[in-house]
Amino acid sequence: MQDGAAVLGAVITASAAVLGVVLAQLATAARERRHRAYARERQALLDVQDAALLVRSALRAAGRALEEAARAAARSTHVVVAAPAEQEEAQAEAEGRLDVRLARVATTEVVAAVRSWQLSARYAFLGDEDVTTRDEQAAWSALNRSVAAALDDRAWWERRRGRGPAGD
Repeated sequence: MQDGAAVLGAVITASAAVLGVVLAQLATAARERRHRAYARERQALLDVQDAALLVRSALRAAGRALEEAARAAARSTHVVVAAPAEQEEAQAEAEGRLDVRLARVATTEVVAAVRSWQLSARYAFLGDEDVTTRDEQAAWSALNRSVAAALDDRAWWERRRGRGPAGD
């Protein structure tokens, strides 16, 4: 009878050890999956910031070109002023890159901040007096704050799981 109890004890111990290893492997796999997802999101966020900076530079250059063209036009004539084609192409390419990179971002707050800044920047740099450089600066700061918040690993996972500030 002692041999049967010893065998049963050994089977239970071995089963518990196997179960422990399986649970540890599952936890490790889940942690690695979360890490890979965060790494992808982090890279997407950094790429969006870089692309937004390129858009900002392109819009600023196009705005300067429009101002120069407007100053060069005769004051008494009705003239349609346009930026040079190469600057319009650079702006379109930069905005296209931003759109592609923004499509990879899962953080909705960042997407909203980028779109808000992009609209403000177009108006501010391309000549709408209702949107000032200060407005564009504020939108740019908000964009960068939202990216910084999204880059915080804990906050990102809480938002993703619907438990963080954005998920309330």
